[in-house]
Amino acid sequence: MTVAAVAKKEFRQLGRDSRTLVFLVFVPMLMLLMFGYVLSFDVKHISLAVVDQDRTPHSRALMQALTNNEYFDLRATPDDGNAAMELLDRGEATLALVIPPGLGAAIAGGGAPTVQAIADASNANAAQTALAYVEAFARMYGLTLLERSGAVMEPPVSMLQTVLYNPELKSDRFLVPGLIAFILMVSCAVATSLSVVRERETGTMEQVLVSPLTPGQVILGKALPYSVVAIAALVLILLTSVTVFGVEIRGSLVWLAICSLVFIVGAQGFGLLISTATSSQQLAFMLSALLTLLPTFLLSGFAFPIRAMPLAVQLITYAVPGRYFIALLRAIILRGVGPEVFWPNLLALVIFAALMLGISSARLRRVRL
Repeated sequence: MTVAAVAKKEFRQLGRDSRTLVFLVFVPMLMLLMFGYVLSFDVKHISLAVVDQDRTPHSRALMQALTNNEYFDLRATPDDGNAAMELLDRGEATLALVIPPGLGAAIAGGGAPTVQAIADASNANAAQTALAYVEAFARMYGLTLLERSGAVMEPPVSMLQTVLYNPELKSDRFLVPGLIAFILMVSCAVATSLSVVRERETGTMEQVLVSPLTPGQVILGKALPYSVVAIAALVLILLTSVTVFGVEIRGSLVWLAICSLVFIVGAQGFGLLISTATSSQQLAFMLSALLTLLPTFLLSGFAFPIRAMPLAVQLITYAVPGRYFIALLRAIILRGVGPEVFWPNLLALVIFAALMLGISSARLRRVRL
């Protein structure tokens, strides 16, 4: 048999294996599109809240200078600092700007007014960039005033920076919650994706199907051992985060446990869905790894800000459970807020877990019939 004959035989087998062919041809293109659209270190469309206590043409001109670009999006104009803090707690704003009363009078008198910038540093990179941007725009605005009036002010408009939730701006503080979500999603989905298809390959699936158990009971029975292992892994991860990286859990441990358990169940349900839809452990492993690694890393806000992504990609991120879990972890661990703030993300995870378990049970019922 010549090399050409062996190659011809492999081409024929590859042509018959449509799933592997699709995986080899389209996955690289999918990876290129995802990385090309998402992989950007530019921080744009930073959500901004402005407390304008001056309400003069000068304060409005400063707001316009900050928002008349692609770097800041004006999300709200709260009446006072407390309302701005609530926006930061809920994650609805990354930066809050407090313009004090008397700004216009100070500028007109040749003074150097001070504006306060309060940053949510639960994402340290975004906070650092936002503070640098607002400092630069405020300085440019002040220099514009100098050119118009010829007055001498140095600096024209000074900026008082306040950093919340991560005062040291350490990257590991905001990376750890993302790593927890990334590790749990991948490990839980990959482990459970092999459970049902393993029964098929070993020939024990018929014994499971003829048992008096309902499909839902089979799904729950298969998920339970992995849940125990995942919870133990979560405890070890949190202990390591606290002892090694110095992460302080500021919120409720009870709510952290509840949110984590819901996410774990959803991730395992996703893995079980893949397991019921595939015919081999190899294919189940490839699919589970592909559908968890890339979306959780790229589209969850773990490494790249979602607001800086194209609108079409932002819409896709709503289907990524890691997006909601990372937001929950940062809210509980870094901000220390309660369910009155993060309940929409928890509700999204509950819906995801219910859908995954329900669809997995339905697919197993079809196999049974």
